[in-house]
Amino acid sequence: MKKLPELIHKQKPQINSKGEFRGKMLKLAIISAVAGGLFGIFLTSKPFMQVNLSREEADFFAANVVSQGQFLQLNRPVNILVMGMSVLPPDTQNAPENTKNLGYLPQVNSFDGLSDVILLIRFDPKRKQLNILSIPRDTRTEIEGYGIRKINATNRLGGAYLSAKSVSNLLGDIDINGYVRINVLGVGKLVDALGGVTVNVPKDLKYQDDSQHLYINLKAGKQHLNGDQTLQLLRFRNDGQGDIGRIQRQQMVMQALIEQSLNPATLARSPIILNTVKENIDTNLNLDSLLTLVNFGVRINRSNIQMLTLPGRVSSRSEFNTSYWLPDEQEIDVMMARYFDFGLKELGVRS
Repeated sequence: MKKLPELIHKQKPQINSKGEFRGKMLKLAIISAVAGGLFGIFLTSKPFMQVNLSREEADFFAANVVSQGQFLQLNRPVNILVMGMSVLPPDTQNAPENTKNLGYLPQVNSFDGLSDVILLIRFDPKRKQLNILSIPRDTRTEIEGYGIRKINATNRLGGAYLSAKSVSNLLGDIDINGYVRINVLGVGKLVDALGGVTVNVPKDLKYQDDSQHLYINLKAGKQHLNGDQTLQLLRFRNDGQGDIGRIQRQQMVMQALIEQSLNPATLARSPIILNTVKENIDTNLNLDSLLTLVNFGVRINRSNIQMLTLPGRVSSRSEFNTSYWLPDEQEIDVMMARYFDFGLKELGVRS
């Protein structure tokens, strides 16, 4: 796998009019404010990397060498793996003592368990697009050293590195430049820090799991959800649609959060918001990379954000003893060529 050269460079804003000048200066001011706040987080505590990578693992992530500059500009596409982690005490050897005798299994702040959400996000400055690919957690795939498994098991078996390597293999050995893992507890805190999120709940959702104290009770319709209610919406899957129904609801919430989080008022508060959830985030992205991606998000037109789902189908009961999402390799190649500039040319047509 080839290393990527510099992903960002210093670029001076081009001034074509007073309005454009003011717009660019406002965005630059926002980025500067975010940078100052993030520097404060980085200087006062261990930032967002919670789990150290080995040299081999770090080298896998097509390392990006970045330059220092006042105005950070993405100059080539970047692929970032994002995982939402749902971790119960049996999933980790370091579960807090106060979770062991409760009589139920609570969520714990760890990155050791199954990945409940798997996304590959492509930041594409050439096309001025943000492409978000959802990979169903039940996707049947080959995991190096472990054979055929569901892809959500990769994190528990080998952490972010094995997860990224397995996603890369599934998609034809595409480069992955970094990863972000966020614990489910952090998702709720993030939504609350943003002041909630407004979504249209597609139908009444009701579910009860006493073993995890998971109680879902949402009514259909457009409404403003707090963190706990948003988690109910994201975790519900008892509607006969399995992973695909969950992915549709995840994408709906993501679109709403993007609309809220990439406006100037929210961006100005982002260091405070990130500081609230930093213990629930694990990433190998450095400060330069984070600022570059923030800058890209500020500038992108919302109509150029594309939500995708890994092509495939649900397995039938006669095929396997457990339910899988069976990836369609031919359709994956077409999707990768169209939205990731990768696939048919590099791979040929897979047999």
